[in-house]
Amino acid sequence: MNVEIRTTPVGLFHYAHSYAASALSLSRADVEGTHVDAPKRFLYSHAVELYLKAYLLLNGTSLALLRSRDLGHNVERLLETAQALGLVVENAHREQARLLNDAILDRYIETGSRVVLSNEALLNFCVRLHDEIGILVYLDAGLTRRLMKLE
Repeated sequence: MNVEIRTTPVGLFHYAHSYAASALSLSRADVEGTHVDAPKRFLYSHAVELYLKAYLLLNGTSLALLRSRDLGHNVERLLETAQALGLVVENAHREQARLLNDAILDRYIETGSRVVLSNEALLNFCVRLHDEIGILVYLDAGLTRRLMKLE
């Protein structure tokens, strides 16, 4: 089956919710370790990427472009493109999106310092995208069930 047909805004939205909800659950767990925030940041970052891709797919962006080098995993570019298509973006989220482009660094140990977002900031970003994009995706798909909460 063609992947273009199988990948839908609802599917991307639900996948984003799963990543964000998993990060939230992990944030509430008492985990001992030396780098316990890295997996949470990575999950939240991927959720933001998927929420934005759900919005873009909903608004006519092709799956090929979403997978391209131009957009791909570039959260800052995804947010800019979503804004150009009507997503209301707060100034704080633009800076957060820029920082999320380094989320790949949370997958591997790397020495040195860098600026990272707090779990609270990441959760707030996800909640904002979840609530705004979820309603649009559900309406477009004709879904009448209650939107899952991210809390």
